[in-house]
Formats: sequence, C-alpha cells, structure tokens
Amino acid sequence: MKQATMLSGDLDKRILAVILESADVRNEADLTRLVNGPLREVLPHEMLVCGIGGVSPQGNFVRKFLQFNCPFECYEYYAEMLNSDGRVNSPLMQKWREAQEPVFFQSGRDDEQFPADWVELFNKYKMRNIIGHGVIDLTGSQSSYFIFSRLDGEVGPEHAFLLKIITPHLHLALARAIVDVQEFQAFVGKTGKPLSERQSEILYWMHEGKTNWEIAKILNLTELNVKYHIDQIFSKLDVRSRVNAVAKAHELGLLKAPRG
Repeated sequence: MKQATMLSGDLDKRILAVILESADVRNEADLTRLVNGPLREVLPHEMLVCGIGGVSPQGNFVRKFLQFNCPFECYEYYAEMLNSDGRVNSPLMQKWREAQEPVFFQSGRDDEQFPADWVELFNKYKMRNIIGHGVIDLTGSQSSYFIFSRLDGEVGPEHAFLLKIITPHLHLALARAIVDVQEFQAFVGKTGKPLSERQSEILYWMHEGKTNWEIAKILNLTELNVKYHIDQIFSKLDVRSRVNAVAKAHELGLLKAPRG
C-alpha cells in the first residue's frame, strides 16, 4: 500500500518521463540526456556507472561500461575490487546475484550487514551510499547493471522500489546506446590480451562443436594453423581445454557469430 501511494501525482509523471525517453534512446548522447534529465529527477544522484557483462558465482565480468559524473575516486573504488582475472565482486553484487532485486547500502547505517573490509574500502573513497540493479538475460550468463552512488539523503526501500520499476526500461535503452562502445578487455585471461578477429571466429566454431579439420575447411586454413590459434586462445583465456575455453568465452561475452 505504501508503494502504491508513492506512485501518485508528480512522481508518476517523472517515472513516465523516464520510460518514454528510454524508448527514444538510440546512442550514448541520448542516454546522457536521459541520465542527466528525467532519471535524475526520479533518483537524485551524483554518479552512475552502467554497462553489460558476464555473470558468474565468482563475480561479474565487465564487457562494456559507461559512466556519468564519476570523479577519480569512483574509478579507484572499482579498481580495488577487480580480481586478477577481471571479475568485480562486491558484497552488494553477491547479494544481487542471489536475489536479483535492487540492493543498496547506506554508510553508517548498514555497516553491520556487510563485511568490515568492504565497508572500510567504501568509506575510504567517500562513496556515502549506493544502490544497484540490472537485468539478467535468458541464459543467466550475461546482465546489464546500473549502479547509482551518492544519492541525496539516505538510500532505502523507496529508492529500490523506483529502481525496480525503471530498470527494465533503462536496460533496453542501454542495449541500444552501448553498441558502439569499445569492449573492456584489459583483464581477459592472464595475458590481458584481447582475442584477434581470427581467434574469435575459431572460438565461435569451437562453440558450435566443429573439429579442427572442420574449422580449417570453413575458414580456408590448415589444421596446423587452427591448432596454433586454439593454443593462443587457451593462453589468453587461461584455460586448458576446448570446453573450458567455450565456457569462459560465454561468461565473458566473447562468442560472436562471424560476419557475413
């Protein structure tokens, strides 16, 4: 009843403005106008990080991301949470993966509900408060994410309710806006080297269950050449088998059908 009461009067109109403008987003510039206009009217905030990436029990891989009004310390906060293999895994992300509901934290109020070392890191960069949500795809391996920080006042269930309503619309807007954004591959595997176009093609056909001989015929290569590229894929993804290579590539969002 309390939530239904929230959706009345001026707030109703502001939420509708976010939904309508989300439907018109076609690129990053459109998304920027949405974030700095109608979205800030519904969820007043200083900073927003959003993007897409892989989802796993060990953490979330970042594929592409956009940031709005994030100072240097915001980047430092996220950088300190990066694992050696490129996963970002805060206690809030863990909680979100389990519940798939908006999650939030208010420094000084919710400290006892989270690990002390994470709270210390959060306070180190004066983040103040944070709330996040996203949409997981039908495979359960990829998701969007929207992380708002330094909201006006204290963040709480009311903000979570509003974010739950608008996130599906933000998800569709982001999907269109982020198409031309460069992929974040600095932490792919041990080497930190992105796959070449040829290696991406071979990885796709590995995913389709093709043998080295079949891949060689499809791509007009020798089997020896295919094997060389597969060895490079293993090295870059830090895996030792085709099955693990395909699984990790799926998790990282690296599987793409060849052009043409």
